[in-house]
Amino acid sequence: MELPAVFIGGRISSLTRKWLESEQIRFTEHPLIRISYRKPDLDFFESIRNESKKWVVTSSYAAHWLVRFCKQVGANNNDVVYCLSEKQEQILSKCGRRVQRPESPKARPLAELIIQQNDDSKVVYLSGNKSLNELPELLNANSIDWLSVEVYQNTKAEILLNEVFDGYLFFSPADIKRYKASGNFPSPNAPVLANGNHTAQAAWAEFPNLVLESKEEEELSFIKYAIRRITEKLNEPELDYRKIHDF
Repeated sequence: MELPAVFIGGRISSLTRKWLESEQIRFTEHPLIRISYRKPDLDFFESIRNESKKWVVTSSYAAHWLVRFCKQVGANNNDVVYCLSEKQEQILSKCGRRVQRPESPKARPLAELIIQQNDDSKVVYLSGNKSLNELPELLNANSIDWLSVEVYQNTKAEILLNEVFDGYLFFSPADIKRYKASGNFPSPNAPVLANGNHTAQAAWAEFPNLVLESKEEEELSFIKYAIRRITEKLNEPELDYRKIHDF
């Protein structure tokens, strides 16, 4: 059985990377962005040190930032940290604070969790310079006392990928936009695997390829589903169109 070579439009966790390597899958992962972290504004964080706080991150970059500067920004042992994904939860476990995430890794369920547990604590949303989800609008609509702190900046990395892959995996519509904006297009005969309906809709709009939507939104589950579907397609028997086939 032939094993696929795949492109992954984002950074994956070490757990997922180890699984791919154990399965001898050739893969290239690249988010097509460059990240620069900001140093914390210590005067600002000192001004809210004694307030009851809940921290929110919706990206792995923000999670890494909080782990690095946890003590400097005054994240107390009793503070709660909310996140979106299992990958972010794994990163945040290193800062020794209680971490909570919704069952579905989407902004709306996260907002519902924050709203449900609202106790008038100040919600501190650690974000990048570009809004990637609807969380701010959802918090505003429910009168949550929150503020946003920009902890990193992302800029587009225009990298042309010359390698041809057997499948292309994308976690979000933003991943697809960055991939195409860099001048890249998937190989015509390769399927595009999309994590969730919104990503699938973006893929259908941008690419003429076969798009396969995954209901498995957790990172490793999505990767396993994608590899299985791509491998199945790669090993389909080639039809000789000069002959008549029964289907």
